Amino acid sequence: MNAKNLKQIEEELFNLMQSEISETKFLVDAFVHEHPYEVGKILLTRVKEESFVQNLFFFPVIFQQVLPHIDDEFYLPTLIEIVKHKKIDPRIRLQTSRLLGWRKEEAKEAIPYLLPFIKGRSDLNQITAIALAEIGYEKFEELIPTLLVAMEIGLTYLTRMNAARMLNEKKEYQDKVLPHLITALEKDSDYRFRQKIARYFGEINKPSTKKALIKANKSDKHPIVRSVAKTSLDDLAKL
Repeated sequence: MNAKNLKQIEEELFNLMQSEISETKFLVDAFVHEHPYEVGKILLTRVKEESFVQNLFFFPVIFQQVLPHIDDEFYLPTLIEIVKHKKIDPRIRLQTSRLLGWRKEEAKEAIPYLLPFIKGRSDLNQITAIALAEIGYEKFEELIPTLLVAMEIGLTYLTRMNAARMLNEKKEYQDKVLPHLITALEKDSDYRFRQKIARYFGEINKPSTKKALIKANKSDKHPIVRSVAKTSLDDLAKL
């Protein structure tokens, strides 16, 4: 692929994205499918430009219709180049952090660029902490305060559930986080979240979790939570 043809692909790609934003024709996906390598190369080059990542105009299309279809050789490098920029819109950083977390250990190179954003109570802090936990950041204890905030006041159920999942998976910190998980099972207002905690407790054979499950099975106001608590108690009885 010579430079002229690559330039032609770039021009057509951005013309299609412009059209997608104004007219929603859903043509970008098909175009990227036709040129996954070339578009990946173009995107990786463009996200290195400060002015490009400061421009919010194209990023909804990039996240939804371009990135999922580019050649895998460019996927993680593109996300990492985005988070390297110190000044980008929090919405871009949040979505990039989420996508990096989904790639787990493959995204370890991104850790230094995510770390400055783990402390605090914003959506960005919470998603970044979850992403770092997913990637496998070795100093997990640094993530616990933000993960607890995400579990307790996260904006969406998905954020809260993922934070609880990561806290539950790190068994070496169980004594520190278990009281918070028990409180969530007893007091959280979202039955979906309570039943998720009840399911996790089916793998934790401790007196405190059994007591919490017995209470949930007997008195939780939602039948699904009561049912899941009963299933978890049965599972613990088999251990």
